[in-house]
Amino acid sequence: MLDTTWLDESSDIEEAYQLTAMLVSYKSYPGLEGPVQRAIAAWFEAEGIPVELQETEGDRPNVIVRIENGPGPVLLLNGHVDTVLEAQGWKCDPWKGQREGNMFYGLGAADMKSGVAAMMLAVRALHRRRDLWKGTLIATSVVDEEAFSIGARAIVDMGIKADACIVTEPSWDKPVIGGVGKVLVRADITGKSSHGSMPEEGINAAVEAARLVAKLDSMPLGQHPRMKSSQAVLSFHSGSDQYVITVPEKARFTINRHTVFGETDESVLAEMRELADSLNSPARFDFAIDPPYYPPWELSPDHPILGIFEKAFKIEVGKDPDYSYATFVADSNYFSSDANIPTFIFGPKGYGYHQCNESVDLSTIAGTVRVLLRFATEFMPA
Repeated sequence: MLDTTWLDESSDIEEAYQLTAMLVSYKSYPGLEGPVQRAIAAWFEAEGIPVELQETEGDRPNVIVRIENGPGPVLLLNGHVDTVLEAQGWKCDPWKGQREGNMFYGLGAADMKSGVAAMMLAVRALHRRRDLWKGTLIATSVVDEEAFSIGARAIVDMGIKADACIVTEPSWDKPVIGGVGKVLVRADITGKSSHGSMPEEGINAAVEAARLVAKLDSMPLGQHPRMKSSQAVLSFHSGSDQYVITVPEKARFTINRHTVFGETDESVLAEMRELADSLNSPARFDFAIDPPYYPPWELSPDHPILGIFEKAFKIEVGKDPDYSYATFVADSNYFSSDANIPTFIFGPKGYGYHQCNESVDLSTIAGTVRVLLRFATEFMPA
């Protein structure tokens, strides 16, 4: 049994708060992650832990820690440092944050700088106590998860191999063992321009695009016993940005389509073309898939790594985990489906994702550290 004194020292709530607040203090919208990533690298280096900066696009490197500690399994821990844009209505400065007891409010506090902080503290503890485990520990702090996942893609494309991966996204109450995929469908509609006073001489691309959007709900979506396919129109544009009395000959809309197993980008495009053909429209419809693309993913509830996780989770939380399936996409999609690494999501308890007054329960950052340490030492026994 693990020394609980070591666990408590490795998961101090005050240090978890200070580290999370430090990460939140960096504005790290997609494209601006460089400073916070260098701060994370500097923290590891100050702890005597070797670190690598992997270039991606622009000044936004991935941080990679690799600790080799003899023969044994390979465990990958992953988190992202980018955040969504600031929402309106914050009760505090989103980057200074505000603590109220065990709650900490700040942009990215839940999604997911607290998870990155938990990963960092767990890595430090395992680096200090290499007598407790054997194998290889890899930790990656990546960029761009809220946009195109170029950070995770770079990790996968470099040929990452591991026997298990834990993404520390917020999921304390419902650890995630699978989720939908995603395709971004772009529809371009071409009609014929005419004078706005003589619309009968043209083909209004805006109207024809709207006819198709109005029929989207009639499109059958993929079926899966544990995941739900869905779609939503994200944008719609037609005509000129400048006021002109001209029937628009071009229109465009974008659809976010969440997919399940059995659905592909080609099958989604085929369905869109079939729906457009059913309109008997005089306009031309062209469809394409834009990045980012995410495949669906799933880890069997019977997988051995979940047995190890369940034991660690129950000791800390006092009950068995209530597993869930994500209705969103994340870097876990790539690690599971593209890198073929058994993957699940487990991290602190957060509130208000992508909203003002986003917050995290600080006690669950410390709890996440302890679960990670129990899991790691059982998964990679000395």
